Amino acid sequence: MEKVRIKKVISWTIPYFGNRHTIPYGKLLVTDGETEKIVSTKGDTLETYSRYGCQYITFNRKPYMLKHINNKLELEPIN
Repeated sequence: MEKVRIKKVISWTIPYFGNRHTIPYGKLLVTDGETEKIVSTKGDTLETYSRYGCQYITFNRKPYMLKHINNKLELEPIN
């Protein structure tokens, strides 16, 4: 089984005034080599950010931290 990775960014929104979101958010096509699934980012509002202290997705019932590195989005498992 492969490492979980982002295959494609389906939509990405940068919030402006009057929006409940505090950081960019969107929908991603995520794969582990066998399964592909469209997931929404979580942790992008003040209410959901406090769950893990970061922006994250859930894939196959496991949370993954969304990291912005060198203009790329990467996933890292949350223990």
